[in-house]
Amino acid sequence: MKQNFYIAPVGFRVGLTSICLGLVHALDRKGVRVTFFKPIAQLFEGDVGPERSTHLIRSLTSLNPPDPIDIKHAEERVNEGLMGQLMEEVMELY
Repeated sequence: MKQNFYIAPVGFRVGLTSICLGLVHALDRKGVRVTFFKPIAQLFEGDVGPERSTHLIRSLTSLNPPDPIDIKHAEERVNEGLMGQLMEEVMELY
């Protein structure tokens, strides 16, 4: 049976990427088929390259998760009252 886990941070810079990498590694070692999905890109001041979490997962594993939605695009959708449309975009990526 297919299972999904939603891992959410309790604050900013709390180690969510590290936890997800550890979880992916542990499940993979147990033979569990694992994927990774980050819906909205989190960019830090000065970032110009790919979103860090997704890039790290791609670099350290054989997984190839989709590129997350750009944070500016997501903010525009929310500000325009188009949260439903944003959620459709997230589900389409998923």
